[in-house]
Amino acid sequence: MKKIVFILIAGIMAINLQAQKKVVNTAESLLNKGNLKLALDTIKYALNNDETKDLPTTWYLHGMILQNIALSADTGIKKIVDNPAVEAYNSYQKAISLDPKQKIGRKIDLQLNNLYVAAVTNGGAAFEEKNYKKALELFELALNIETNPIFKNIIDTAMMYNCGLAALNAKDYDKAAQYFTKAAQYGYNNGVTYSLLKTAYLEKGDTASAVKAMQEGFEKYPNDLNVIVDLINYYLVTNQSDAALKYLNMAKEKDPGNPSFYFAEGTLYERTNEFDKAEAAYKKSIEIDPNYFNAVYNLAVLYYNNAVKIFDQASNEKDDNKYQELLKQGDNELRRALPYLENAHKIDPKEETCAKTLKGLYFRLQMQDKLNQLNAEMGW
Repeated sequence: MKKIVFILIAGIMAINLQAQKKVVNTAESLLNKGNLKLALDTIKYALNNDETKDLPTTWYLHGMILQNIALSADTGIKKIVDNPAVEAYNSYQKAISLDPKQKIGRKIDLQLNNLYVAAVTNGGAAFEEKNYKKALELFELALNIETNPIFKNIIDTAMMYNCGLAALNAKDYDKAAQYFTKAAQYGYNNGVTYSLLKTAYLEKGDTASAVKAMQEGFEKYPNDLNVIVDLINYYLVTNQSDAALKYLNMAKEKDPGNPSFYFAEGTLYERTNEFDKAEAAYKKSIEIDPNYFNAVYNLAVLYYNNAVKIFDQASNEKDDNKYQELLKQGDNELRRALPYLENAHKIDPKEETCAKTLKGLYFRLQMQDKLNQLNAEMGW
């Protein structure tokens, strides 16, 4: 009697397993018909069933359905799963782990090219949508897929760089530094990669590594303006005038038509109280680009501040004749500032500091009509 009961139970189990395998087959049929949503719902049922949840074919099919969702041109379908390409890869890995004979692995190998395309395409779309964390996951997936032997040890420097960009924008600065370092080692994108590596280190608060990255970039690419400009900015910010001037001269030599280099030179000379050199640099910048607000405004301020210094001298002068002469010199400096300040205001009428400085100048020079006009324009 016990033997008969055992046979009956075994028969029931066989029927259950056969029924569950039919569910898997149904999911496959739905996939082949392009009904991805229903196929996914069906295979999920098999994944939650004790009879089929540990079958490699179940996980393989789950991966196939997710991969097709990732490759779908239908945005509505893609929204079914948050990151279908990554989940597809995870399902494939699960299938491989459940298949000691590695039969399923060979089938998965045939799908990896398609999954790579899905990862790169969806990663690019996520980056464009500014979903940088998702973009990073997908670009990293592309790199992981390429470690498979079927890709023949490809070194995908472009994808390393993309991972770095996504990580930098996602504020994952450790990963950004890691990927930009790798891309730089293979010489990808020349000095730009070193510039981005510098940015990642600075965001981490690692100034020493940032400086090292800039110096290495300059050693490898001494003609790359990205690296040179980074060094200029660093030495300007840290008040290392001689070093900043050295790289500024290099930059001007390589790109003499760039007004920002002459503007930077002007600010440097202004810091070191070399008035004539600062004036010449600002004028050169304006000559190249008459609408370059920063240079126009800074030249006006250079004259304005010089006038203030002269007025300070006058306030300490006891001789009336010398006092009057100094006042005259100060007003002349203000008049030199005036056309540049007016032009700066014209270039950027909403820049309030510029407008307020111009207001003070009109008041000092007793230009009441222009003062009234400016007040009306600014709503003061």
